[in-house]
Amino acid sequence: MANCVIVMGASGTGKSTSIKGLNPQETVIFNILGKKLPFKGSAKAYNKENKNMFQVEDYNSLNQFLTSIDKNAPQVKNIIIDDGIYIMRKEYFKRAKETGFGKKFNKFAVLNRNIQDYQGAKTVKTVMLIPC
Repeated sequence: MANCVIVMGASGTGKSTSIKGLNPQETVIFNILGKKLPFKGSAKAYNKENKNMFQVEDYNSLNQFLTSIDKNAPQVKNIIIDDGIYIMRKEYFKRAKETGFGKKFNKFAVLNRNIQDYQGAKTVKTVMLIPC
């Protein structure tokens, strides 16, 4: 069972830089904003070719990747969702014309909670959510 860790702090305090200490062969990063990681050598260590860094746009894509990790990547011990709050913002803007509190905001809460509750495959030890 994975531990869910939420790393919070002001901009520039080292939240994303903390990824540097993880083993890239055991770590998958979901990069919501598509930004570069803020440490030397990050582009070589984490990228699509190494199958350990992916840009996701919505909850469905993220859930598909998580399911794929469960089934196909037993070496993964750490899952990082960098700038995770922005996936919720993207979902909000995508649904801007929907009406009704329950239809929109309750759905957001459920989707976000599902990510926080993700337990991962037996090999996943840590799910780290960096909100912003």
